[in-house]
Amino acid sequence: MRGRRGIPPLLAISARQLCGGAGGLGSWARSLPTGTAIQLREKDLERADLIDLGRALRSAFDGVLIVNGDLEAALACDADGVHLPSDAPWREVGARVRQRGLLLGVSTHSLEELAAASEAGAHYAMFGPVFDSPEKRRFGPPQGLERLRRAARVGPPVLAVGGVDAGNAPAIARAGAHGVAAIRAFVDPRTAADLETAWIGAAGTMPRCEAK
Repeated sequence: MRGRRGIPPLLAISARQLCGGAGGLGSWARSLPTGTAIQLREKDLERADLIDLGRALRSAFDGVLIVNGDLEAALACDADGVHLPSDAPWREVGARVRQRGLLLGVSTHSLEELAAASEAGAHYAMFGPVFDSPEKRRFGPPQGLERLRRAARVGPPVLAVGGVDAGNAPAIARAGAHGVAAIRAFVDPRTAADLETAWIGAAGTMPRCEAK
């Protein structure tokens, strides 16, 4: 098992359809800015296929690798953590994730869910959508920066998600978020590099959240 590492402030969420299919994810992973974490989020795949994809990513990428929603798959591909959706049984599954020495991340869409994430022992939480995003509209209207400021004070370190790009990354940093998570902002190496530059320029550093 890999030594536990904290969640970096930049988290790229996978979408193989935007990267030329499963075979393109390795090249995509290698194109990310140094220190960026990856969340393997391919919900339509069976576990065996998810494990194969995770192992391919692990061989191409030495950074923090998080698997969405599947502890067994995370263990099988030597990932660093598991990310649970907002409707998952955080306490039950989260306890198993923590017992195996992995990072526990959760998706949240309210301050109440952030408080529950803290009680469940999450090492980090995504919070959003902060800005409008086609992928996040089913979770309601954008939360906005003021709610993000409040979220950053409630529970575990917060990664802002939803409509994140280089243009709004400085405002997210000033709101107190630990970092940002996105799909489309990381698809193109140029926009990913712009996001990294904007984040470092605003936050002044690339901090790691140490797991406890």
